[in-house]
Amino acid sequence: MGEMTMKALVYHSPHQFSLDEVPVPQIQDPGDAILRVTLATPCTSDIHILEGHIPFVRWPITLGHEFCGEIVELGSAVEGFKVGDRVSCLPGAFCNECVMCKSGYPSFCLHGGCYGNIKDLHGALAEYVRIPFAAQTMKHIPEGLAEEDVLLAGDMLGTAWFGITNAEVKKGDSVAVFGVGPVGMCACILAKKVFEAETVIAVDLAQYRLDAVLNAGVADYIINPTEEDAVKRIREITHKRGVNAVVETAGVQSTMTAAARSLGIGGILSTISLFAKPLELPLDLMPNRNLQLRTGIQQCQGVDTILELIKEGKIDTRFMLTHRSPLNDII
Repeated sequence: MGEMTMKALVYHSPHQFSLDEVPVPQIQDPGDAILRVTLATPCTSDIHILEGHIPFVRWPITLGHEFCGEIVELGSAVEGFKVGDRVSCLPGAFCNECVMCKSGYPSFCLHGGCYGNIKDLHGALAEYVRIPFAAQTMKHIPEGLAEEDVLLAGDMLGTAWFGITNAEVKKGDSVAVFGVGPVGMCACILAKKVFEAETVIAVDLAQYRLDAVLNAGVADYIINPTEEDAVKRIREITHKRGVNAVVETAGVQSTMTAAARSLGIGGILSTISLFAKPLELPLDLMPNRNLQLRTGIQQCQGVDTILELIKEGKIDTRFMLTHRSPLNDII
């Protein structure tokens, strides 16, 4: 690679970030790959980092873990790929060998981690990015698909998949999604189009988000809490039973409380939020109705299936891609 430096979005400390000139990444291990980033997007958790909500992130570090790229260099041990291949990537690197990987928690890999979160694992809001353990964390972009088709597969859809499966959504269920930002929109897509929920209810304060999921055919009902009582409306839609499952993505007190109160007997509240501060749980009602609360971070499950479903046309996230800008405008 001829370039000695590149542009990258660097996090320096809470509320301090800039587009800097940094060294172009180099192969450090035979299992590495170097990608030229062709399409990337900031994630909600990048915003949490910039706000100082994730204190374990050590700066300075290049942010970004949702991206596609073209392979420009490969380590000698990487098999199944070649220079020039177009790939999408999982949001983190994992070794498949440590105790956390073997226990089913690759997101907590002792030798990897999420791009732009862990020291020396710089992210992809940059011109190039190094991919450790490349053979297991890169995914070929299926023939006939563009980067725009698969950009959200690893994180937004991957996180939504975690939330939906944690909620045990199945065919015929009623599901409420509280917070339909990118992850919530993906949860609506999966609940309706893949897991075949009979009724999907989207709840959000932003009307344009609600209109987007309704117009895309991935929500049957939309509720704006500034205009009506969300819990009361959900009870009306479900004939007073409440929903089988809730996927909560906002991570604030009002949505957690309303989500729990929207569930029917034996329902599951699956939250996939990153929380900026402690919240109170509505334990006054949860044990008495056999409700379950499930939390966590996705473990890169379902991504291969998601890519196949995108190729088959069952998952389409293009309606979510509303703005496109060069890296120079990222600030």
